Amino acid sequence: MPVRYRVHPLRRLFGIAINTVLIISALNLMFTRVNLDSSNFIKVTLLVILYIGIDSLYRHLTSLNEVIFTPECLWLRFVLKRGIPIPWENTKSVVLEKRITYYVYIGYVDLKGKRQVYKTAASFPRMIEILFNIADLAPHIGMNDELKKMIDVLRELTFGKQETENEV
Repeated sequence: MPVRYRVHPLRRLFGIAINTVLIISALNLMFTRVNLDSSNFIKVTLLVILYIGIDSLYRHLTSLNEVIFTPECLWLRFVLKRGIPIPWENTKSVVLEKRITYYVYIGYVDLKGKRQVYKTAASFPRMIEILFNIADLAPHIGMNDELKKMIDVLRELTFGKQETENEV
């Protein structure tokens, strides 16, 4: 039954490679071309480029890379960080919320008994399907109204379609 959703490896690799080249180029320019006579604009611009490259590389390496559904738990996996196993009985809530962009908040009790909330951008591949599967495998979880309506519509479409196929 394990079902896996993940960011395409080439997309992740491309982002890491571009940011690494950006960081190396900025450092190379800083140490070979910039001197005391260089303008402050060039110095500041290189620092900003370096900061953006490091920040983006850090995000690529620590953001959600893979979601795995098993009969026992939901696994959230990352490139550099330790994976988070969330047993289905410890899953407490799922909230879809719009700030500047849409975010998904998964509330759960970790293996040490502490209540945690994991936040991720809803732009992860096939996020609607992931939310539907979470709602299906952990029917006891709390959801906000908008997400509950969306899940109900998806259930109606999915199970309505199956009933129609069974009748034929």
